[in-house]
Amino acid sequence: MEQTDNFAYLLPFIFLVFGTIFLIVDRWSDGSARYWGLGYISAALGFAFPIVAYALPLPVQAVLSNVFFYVAFFLYGHAMLVRFRRPTLLLPRLLFTLAAFAVVCWLIVVREDLRSQLAVGDSSLAVLLGIAVVSGWRFARSAIDRMLVAMASMVVLETAIRVTVLLLSTSADSFESLDQFLSSDYAFLMQMAASIVGFIMALSVLGSVVSDVVTGHRDAAARDPLTGLFNRRGFEQALPQARGGAFPAGAVIVGDIDHFKQVNDRFGHAAGDHVIIGFAQILRANLKSVAIARFGGEEFVGFLPGVGQAEAAEMVEKARLGFAAMNWQDHGIDATITASFGVSASAPGDHSVHDAISRADACLYVAKNAGRNRVVTEGQRPPEGPPPLRIVS
Repeated sequence: MEQTDNFAYLLPFIFLVFGTIFLIVDRWSDGSARYWGLGYISAALGFAFPIVAYALPLPVQAVLSNVFFYVAFFLYGHAMLVRFRRPTLLLPRLLFTLAAFAVVCWLIVVREDLRSQLAVGDSSLAVLLGIAVVSGWRFARSAIDRMLVAMASMVVLETAIRVTVLLLSTSADSFESLDQFLSSDYAFLMQMAASIVGFIMALSVLGSVVSDVVTGHRDAAARDPLTGLFNRRGFEQALPQARGGAFPAGAVIVGDIDHFKQVNDRFGHAAGDHVIIGFAQILRANLKSVAIARFGGEEFVGFLPGVGQAEAAEMVEKARLGFAAMNWQDHGIDATITASFGVSASAPGDHSVHDAISRADACLYVAKNAGRNRVVTEGQRPPEGPPPLRIVS
């Protein structure tokens, strides 16, 4: 059948192209693209093997083709589990794969029952992918991930329908040889369905990888490369949206590393970078914030939604003490480094977070003038006397 021959050549080519693309773009993916790539290449080899190895005995062709298909679907399932950060169930899935393959080999070599081999083989392949679909569908958050789950589900459904049609429309002696099978209407429909569904699923996988690349670039543009915190742009994007012209309730903190220029001058810029990274880690660990940002140099800003000024001051005080207690000797710094903070809260008349930032920045200015290494809140009278710890001078 000419149509069957065309699909027999087209299918391996389509799968090989997609597999190669997935391997190329894996460097930008979440790690799942390599498994999709290897899976599609393995499936391409499975479809191509009877064509390129036609001189081998038919049972050998069938066994080796099934090796490639089982590897392909095992990798498809693994890719989905990695994509949705689910347990990979490596050992149970591997044992199931080996057991199913052993049954298929027995049906090919011992029973010489092509009909049963097709039914068992296709059904077990559907189970391998179905495990990943069931495990991961609830964790598909984006539209492209939901599309991927839908396409994988379609592959499972198409396989189940195909096996059902095979069992209902054929008998044990319907296919006496592989040649008869390859020239049958069932083989043509199987290859056509596999090519269409496999192509659509590959497009979904490609879409998920492209989405990762776009998201990664967008996230990188919103992040400070040194600390991993938001930059100014990312801070603005991460803030909750104002409703009714009023900014949501919460506290704003502005922090600044004391005498940071002297740290750079005395210990070098590399050491200064470690100090900035350490300060960012302290803030991240102590503040219940949706947005902490490095606004530039040694200045950091955070917004704590739903947190009152007093509670925010307590959290910032813990951060201040933790930062002052850090040991920097591993980075060549033999001095105590401290930080000062200003804390404010959003007010009814605020139309943007910058209103509260301005007030917190004024509190920071008071803390600096009062001797540094302290927290000053809006409306608080700054404490008198020297700071509790000496700072770099």
